Amino acid sequence: MNHQPGALVWLDQFAGYLEVERNYSSHTIRAYLNDLKQLIGSEATPEGGDGPPAGWLEADRLRAYIRSIQDRYSRPTLARKISAIRTFCRYLRREQIIEEDPSKLVRGPKLGRRLPPCLDRDEVARLFMAADGSSIGVRDRAIMETLYATGMRVSELCGLRVCDYGGEKMELRCLGKGGKQRVVLLNQSANVWLKNYLENHWSRLAGGAAPNYESPLFVSREATPLSARSVHRIVIKYAIKAGIDKLITPHTLRHTFATHLLEGGADLRVVQDLLGHSSISTTQIYTHVSLERLRRIYMQNHPRA
Repeated sequence: MNHQPGALVWLDQFAGYLEVERNYSSHTIRAYLNDLKQLIGSEATPEGGDGPPAGWLEADRLRAYIRSIQDRYSRPTLARKISAIRTFCRYLRREQIIEEDPSKLVRGPKLGRRLPPCLDRDEVARLFMAADGSSIGVRDRAIMETLYATGMRVSELCGLRVCDYGGEKMELRCLGKGGKQRVVLLNQSANVWLKNYLENHWSRLAGGAAPNYESPLFVSREATPLSARSVHRIVIKYAIKAGIDKLITPHTLRHTFATHLLEGGADLRVVQDLLGHSSISTTQIYTHVSLERLRRIYMQNHPRA
């Protein structure tokens, strides 16, 4: 792709800004850079190379570009691409590379709030019971119990080390979005399965090696850390085995955790802290989930509904 050389320099510096100052994940940075390279590649590149970004950052061209791709991508993907453009423009304005921010004149798609899928209590129990007593089964049961007990993101779970597990206090220390560390709480069941896995099965999976302080908490048969993709496959495997007729992922257990807490009377601010949300507005979607579930129960059971 024939990118403008000067633009590539600014993209490199922009990537450093996102990583160091904004604490963006490597996944988000990579997606933003690909989005911006797609934008740059859509325009004829000007001559020269050392000056600031030129025609492709004019408001009219940005709007034309967005119109040209809006039918090729889903609404969330399109929203991310626009977010990448806006974040880059704000960065260039901050660095005084451009005088005005053209992205202020660009509108993105309105994203409707979808209610996330959720398991009921019986489905949670069936999911857990689908794991057998083998070392793999005990590990997988401990993973699913931990996801449901803590509401962790799958990326947080995969980053856990042995030293992050506090069995006596029934808690885990995890690294969340933006490099923020927080403590999540375990229930009795999750703690029992984690302790069983770590004491009796971790070494079997690791070829006889004993876990040390810095060892990954959840390991594969090769004693390597589990990937998010692997955990995704684990959850789907047991959902099918349990006969759960829903498309679920590890994130479903996070949604289920939050929903069940709110249905049990937990304060929204408490759920926000447990989930590691920086804004209460992100957590508020779960109030809609709870209300929707209550409405279904009402319509199914009230004699006059």
